[in-house]
Amino acid sequence: MVPDNYQLGALKGVLASKAVMSTVLSLRMPILETFKLVIPSSGEQQKIAHCLSSLDEVIGLESHKLDALKNLKKGLMQQLFPQEVA
Repeated sequence: MVPDNYQLGALKGVLASKAVMSTVLSLRMPILETFKLVIPSSGEQQKIAHCLSSLDEVIGLESHKLDALKNLKKGLMQQLFPQEVA
């Protein structure tokens, strides 16, 4: 499997090789216009958004579950090792 940032790393090298040096390294519009960008269709974007929303929901639920387990642990530890009031 290719790492997620593989394409970004490859693109960075290509962009750097096309950059023009003036006062600062820059990319001119004619150079950028030669690049082809693949943009997912509207339907595919909707599917991606739905998938990401579902993942956000799962992460939120797991976060609540983790908080509940931490509270349970705290309660059990207090029962196991009660603190004396001085």
